[in-house]
Amino acid sequence: MSKKEEVDYQHPSFKDQVRFFSITAVLVLGICLGYLYGLPSYFLGWCSFAIAAFSVAGNDAVQTVGTFIESKKSVHWLRKLIVLGGLLILVHLFGWFLDKGEIHFHRLDQFPQTNQFNLFQLLAPVVLVVITRLRAPVSTTFLVLGLFGGNNIEKMLTKSFFGYGLAFLSAIVIWAILAKVDPQEYYEEHTPDPVSERKWSRLQWISTIYLWVAWLFQDTANIAVFLPRSLSFLEFSLASFLLVFALFIIIRTNGGTIQQVVSEKSDIKWSKAATTVDFVYGTILIIFQTISNVPMSTTWVFLGLLAGREIILNVLTYRDLPYLDTFRKVGKDVVLAALGILISICIIYAANIVYPEVKLENGEVLKKQSDVQESPL
Repeated sequence: MSKKEEVDYQHPSFKDQVRFFSITAVLVLGICLGYLYGLPSYFLGWCSFAIAAFSVAGNDAVQTVGTFIESKKSVHWLRKLIVLGGLLILVHLFGWFLDKGEIHFHRLDQFPQTNQFNLFQLLAPVVLVVITRLRAPVSTTFLVLGLFGGNNIEKMLTKSFFGYGLAFLSAIVIWAILAKVDPQEYYEEHTPDPVSERKWSRLQWISTIYLWVAWLFQDTANIAVFLPRSLSFLEFSLASFLLVFALFIIIRTNGGTIQQVVSEKSDIKWSKAATTVDFVYGTILIIFQTISNVPMSTTWVFLGLLAGREIILNVLTYRDLPYLDTFRKVGKDVVLAALGILISICIIYAANIVYPEVKLENGEVLKKQSDVQESPL
């Protein structure tokens, strides 16, 4: 294994942090200058899309491929990139053909087309990059999409919190049954049989693909909102390349700093545990996709699932461990996610003040002030 592969990306050095925040400052300066000097909104949107491809996928990678990364550290990165990147292209190509150039899978149907981005919208992905670096599992749906449709924030919040509750209760029921059927499987010192681990390892590829597709259908909208709703083949090809490149960075850094949210959870490093989590989580996402096309926070669903699982396993099998440690782990994730929502709401509120909405005579909201400006193209 090379030195590059031995880098601890979950605990970056001071030099790494300085480099990261320096690059982030350059991105902020570049976007601000482009906006102030009248760079066409079309190109600004592509710049933010490129950043969002990394920031949204990077923050949400902990939910989708986090368990996969944790239990597949020995698998070469190229193999993982070919499978997940190839599937990413196929899924979006399917949507592009089916929806006549659109790749948001109807998650943006209730959001008006943005012809002129404002500065808050353009900088949201950069803010998300910083929050992700600080290991906070923030909801990308609230932080990004909330700036494009304030009238939908209440619906997104309601659906997301309901998703957290459903995932939490589902995890308690499912892992209570599993722990009762085979309690030895879930003791902390348990090491799975090598033969069984290899079988579950192969099955985990299927569960990861299943979850990856479910997540793409749900959260691609958070990135695609910066692009024209209908993409030409050239635009689709460029968008796909940027998404795959962002996935490459995530895989090569083993999930980055936010991967610790998964790493510290019970036995996720084993393929059987990771496979079960992926199947349950993916199924919950698919259920919510069929309920409505209102975007939701997949982060909150994932945190609810991990919280319910961690609590019930501690109650049933880890009797020698202090309950306070378990609730500290679970509570930390919830506090950080709640802080992310608070930051998102503050940004949305500030954006509404700086860029007030235009109202019709009957009091109905039409669109953002920035949207009614004439497009520079």
